[in-house]
Amino acid sequence: MYNVLVDTRRWFYIRSARGGLHLVADGHIFYEDGGSHPRRVTWRCARSYQKAERCQVALCLRDGRLVYFRGSHNHPATYNPLKHESRKFEVDPMGKYKIVESCAPRTLVATPPVPIPSAPHAALFL
Repeated sequence: MYNVLVDTRRWFYIRSARGGLHLVADGHIFYEDGGSHPRRVTWRCARSYQKAERCQVALCLRDGRLVYFRGSHNHPATYNPLKHESRKFEVDPMGKYKIVESCAPRTLVATPPVPIPSAPHAALFL
C-alpha cells in the first residue's frame, strides 16, 4: 500500500534544455512518466541514485494538487534557481500554460559591431 500525502506547496513547470516540460516541487525536478489514470499524471524524479527507488509524484488534473505516493528523496534538491529561473512556467488549475509574471525575458543591450580590419592584401587589388 502506498503512503498518500497531499502537498499544498507551490509547484511550477520549467522548460528542459531540450524544450520539454519538467515539474518542480519541493526543490526537486520531475519528468512526466505518464500513467493510466484519467485524472492524474504521474511524474518521476529526474535524479535518484537507484532507478528502482525513483521518487514519484502524481498531479491531480482536477484541482492541481500534488499527491506524493512513492519513494523518498535520497539525494539533494536538484532545482537551481540561478540556472532554471529563466525557464520557469506556471499552470493554472484548469491546465492552461501561462508564463509566470516574475520571469520577465532578459533584456539584451545592443552594442555596435566591432569593425573588422581589411586584409593586408586587399589594398593590392584596389
